[in-house]
Amino acid sequence: MPLSSRPHGAEHGPVVSETDLVAFLDESKKPVRDPAARGAVQGQYHYVIASAVVLSGDLQRLRDELSRLAPPPGVPLHYGDIKGAEGRQRCAEAVAGVDSWDGFVYETAAPVSERGAAEHFVRSKLLQAALVGLTHEQGVVAVTLESRAKPSSGFHQLDAKDHQVLQKLVSRNEVPARLRLAHGTKLEPLLWIPDTLAGARTDHLCAVNRIPYAPLGARVRGVVAVPLARRFR
Repeated sequence: MPLSSRPHGAEHGPVVSETDLVAFLDESKKPVRDPAARGAVQGQYHYVIASAVVLSGDLQRLRDELSRLAPPPGVPLHYGDIKGAEGRQRCAEAVAGVDSWDGFVYETAAPVSERGAAEHFVRSKLLQAALVGLTHEQGVVAVTLESRAKPSSGFHQLDAKDHQVLQKLVSRNEVPARLRLAHGTKLEPLLWIPDTLAGARTDHLCAVNRIPYAPLGARVRGVVAVPLARRFR
């Protein structure tokens, strides 16, 4: 029986069967910190795209379970909005305790200079690696990313850039033409998993706080360090 994986707040979404694997992706960007100086390293950052791969037949059950983690109910769980190390650790532990998902992380192989690479280029490289890896190695047939559009603007040019990355990969036969890509809002509970994973991972990479990533790391099946030397075609 067909099951829609249309994310909450999205006008359109892919339709898949209950036995298909689908992925939910979100990103995090943070400045690198110097633990000794307790401050940011000028002009350097890490960028992470994290994904949660789930069975389509588990979507509604997982949405219900994740919704119970919301503080308070009805408000999206957003790692970046949580203040304090203890709160972020509790968030990470709660998300890690949700069953039936596997994490995959695609991250910059080295700190990126603000002057050395435009952010849209860095995102394109990481998204390219994620889409190729998730389809060829994991068998994912549909991907949902968090929309970067403002709620009032609908389909935004930043979301369109993600579709352009997919179209280039399809044209080069690097991902299957049947792969579907959609965007959801923060109201989609399944996006809370990659949001938390990406935020905890950049906390770890940038020496902000390495503790929250530990419980989530046990759910991660692969970490891919993406080099940026060769420009995205």
